[in-house]
Formats: sequence, C-alpha cells, structure tokens
Amino acid sequence: MPERGPLRFMAASTLINTFGNGLFITIEVIFLTRSVGLSAHQVGLGFTIATAISLPISIPAGHLADKLQIRNWVAGSQVIQGIGAACFIFVHSFMAFLLLTILVEAIGTASGTLRMTLITRLSTGEGRVRFRAYLRAVVNLGIGAGTAFAGVALALDTRTAYATIVVINGVTFILAALMFLKLPLSPIPSRDESALNAKVSRAVALRDRRYVSATILNGLYSIHFIIQGVGLPLWIVNYTTAPHWTVSVVLLINTIACVLFSVKASHGTGDVQNAAKTYFRAGLFVAAGCVVYSLAKGTSPTLAVIILIAGMMLHVTGELFGSAAGWGLGFGLAKDEFQGQYQGVWSLGFGLGGIVGPTLITFLVVDWQRAGWFVMAALFVVTTYLFIPLVRSYKS
Repeated sequence: MPERGPLRFMAASTLINTFGNGLFITIEVIFLTRSVGLSAHQVGLGFTIATAISLPISIPAGHLADKLQIRNWVAGSQVIQGIGAACFIFVHSFMAFLLLTILVEAIGTASGTLRMTLITRLSTGEGRVRFRAYLRAVVNLGIGAGTAFAGVALALDTRTAYATIVVINGVTFILAALMFLKLPLSPIPSRDESALNAKVSRAVALRDRRYVSATILNGLYSIHFIIQGVGLPLWIVNYTTAPHWTVSVVLLINTIACVLFSVKASHGTGDVQNAAKTYFRAGLFVAAGCVVYSLAKGTSPTLAVIILIAGMMLHVTGELFGSAAGWGLGFGLAKDEFQGQYQGVWSLGFGLGGIVGPTLITFLVVDWQRAGWFVMAALFVVTTYLFIPLVRSYKS
C-alpha cells in the first residue's frame, strides 16, 4: 500500500481509471469492428491519426501546467474524457469514430502531462521516481484486473455486453476525477519572469539540447514496449512452434513483475548519473531478451515456451530498470520552475516511439526474423549507452 497522503489518493484514482482502461482495450477492436461496423484498417488508421494529432498538444499543455492549479484541471479533463469515452456507443461511422477518438486522445495527452507535472510538485528528488514507480505498479494492476473482467463481455459476445463495458469505462474516468479532487492544492512554482523573455520562457525545454536528446533516446528505447504488443505475438504465432496461449503467458509474467517490482527497481535512480548507468543496464537486459526470443524458432513446442518465458524475464527486468531510469532523467534533467514544459517535451519521446515502433518492429520480425531480433538488441544497447556520455557533465 502507498503511504498515506497524496500518493494514496493519486494511486486510488489511477487504479479506478486504469481498471476501466483495461476493460475497454480488451474489447475495443472487437466492439468497433463487429458492433460498430468499421474495418480493422479503419480502426488502425483512426488510432494513428488521433495519436499524431494529439501528440504535439503535450507542449502547450506543459506550458500551461507551470501556471495552473493542476488538480482541478486534471479532474475536469477526466470528466470530459469519461463523457467522450462513453459516447463511443453512439458511433456508427468512421468519421464519428475518428473525431471522437481525436477528442479523447487529445484530452488524454494534455491530462497526462498535467499529472506528471503534479508529481513534481508533490514530491522531490528520489521521492518523485518512487512516486511514479508506485503509480506504474497501480497502472499494471488496474489494467490487468480490467482485462480479466472484460472476459465476461467476450464470453457473452453481444453488442449489449460490449456497450456496457464502454459505458463502465466512461464512468471510471468520472469516479477517478472525484478521487483526484481529494488531493491537496499544490503551490505553483515561482520564477523571475522579468529575467526571461516571454517568448523564450515558453520554449525553455525545447531549447535544452541535452533534454531534447535524452527525450529522443528515451523514445527510441520505448519501442521495446511495442515488442510486447506487436513483435512477440507475431513471432510466437507465425515463427515458433509454441502454443498460441504462450502469448498470454509471457504478457502475464510482464504484468505481474511490473506490479511487484516497479518500486524496488526505482531505488537510486533519483540521481541523474545513477539513472544513466541504470538505463544502460536496462538496455543490456532488453537486448539479451531479444536474443533469447530469436532462439525460439526451430525448436520443439516445449523448449520454445521455456525460451520465450526466459526471454520475457530478461525483457521485463530491463523494462523495470529502464522505466525507473527514464523517470529519474525526465524529472532530474528538468528545471524545476519549468517542470510542466519539460514533462510535455518528455512525453513526445513516447509518442514518437508509438508512431514509429509498430512499423519498425513488424518489418524486423516479419522480414528479417531472427536477424531482426539481433538488430533490435543492438538498437537498445547503443541507445541506452548514449545516456552515459550525455549526462556526464550535468550538474543539478
């Protein structure tokens, strides 16, 4: 259990919200294709367009976050998101789906930046990373529970069942907003605006070359998340003899590990130099996981399952260290009085990784197969090593 105070309220709000997210992401493609009548290509295109449009919103959202009482704005945005998410039951065309998805994604992007900024106001140093690690564990717990309960709708396989899930997801946003309002109002950081040109002050984070470089590297590393949702399922089903249920097993291992060990893995990453070294260690683990995944091809079903589980254990170890190191660098390299701007820029890395990752991972797995896994391993080693010289001369 998180300690009493802001962290517990924020964790409770996150658990409620992510439970709904877990419900929805489990049935969303099936609902949109079988109940709404969209094609799989339309659904994929809609999500891609919405992500691309909403991604830049994190920058102005970060700038506003430095001047706002974040708590009330996050709660308000969650209410709007909830209403928008529930309205998917009224969608019957691609254009309606696209517009509603853009709205929900755009508000979600802004809300995410505000939430990250709020963490910097409610905690400091190592406490920020630990705070974020708690929330990461809660996110995995909530999504895992939601995914499990969504199985009821999948078993019933009716529009009514799917529509009920959609509405429940919308309601969880509103309930999460009510819980969020229990957080204390946080002080807005003071800074000497007269010492900065107004135009320059709105671009402090974007002018910080070290921070932008770290954001790009973090975005490249974040592609490893796409392996779990895209690369591994393709690899297991099409290129190994492992049973198809192995996909669920390895993803369950990942979820359980993130719930149990996110906080423990965050120890020591509040220091920028330590975070960079931890990031490189994470890259080595993820790279080792990629190499092990590649060995599953051409083996017996039993051996393939063992190899894939071993690969995931290495992979998730790297994920845990890498996430903690990323939080340490994302918070630690930023100027405290402009944390909103900096967190807005930091989120761009994940967005870019989400746009580039699916195509890259699919190409490497499908076209290059085993060699593709070695290319991915090299990418993660090189990317994470570069953090060390990047922050070597950094002084807080």
